[in-house]
Amino acid sequence: MRLLTLTACTFSLTFASMANAQPRTTPTADDERCLLEMVALSNATDPNAQKAGQGGVAYFVGRITAREPNFDFARLKQVAQTMEDKAADAELQQRCGPLFQKSMQSLATALSAPAPSSGSPAPK
Repeated sequence: MRLLTLTACTFSLTFASMANAQPRTTPTADDERCLLEMVALSNATDPNAQKAGQGGVAYFVGRITAREPNFDFARLKQVAQTMEDKAADAELQQRCGPLFQKSMQSLATALSAPAPSSGSPAPK
């Protein structure tokens, strides 16, 4: 739970600027940009941002390979050349970060211990 809170704070503090994101074309193209943005975040000087970026890299690699098992990651070099810093920062703030955070929150909720009920006896 601490990691989720830390991740949420990191995204909020690291990328406060807002701008219009690039037009989206396909779910894979969206995830390609998010992956590259998370790679950039993983190279930040802030250790919390690095951890968030590393988690985001794994998340978006998984999304891409689930959709396209034979995805050619070398093509990300071409995608990176078309990205603008300001738009990438805004997309990370507005779409990629929240998408990753929502997934991690869902996972944390699913794995958390159920609340004790008042009507049933405690297990022995």
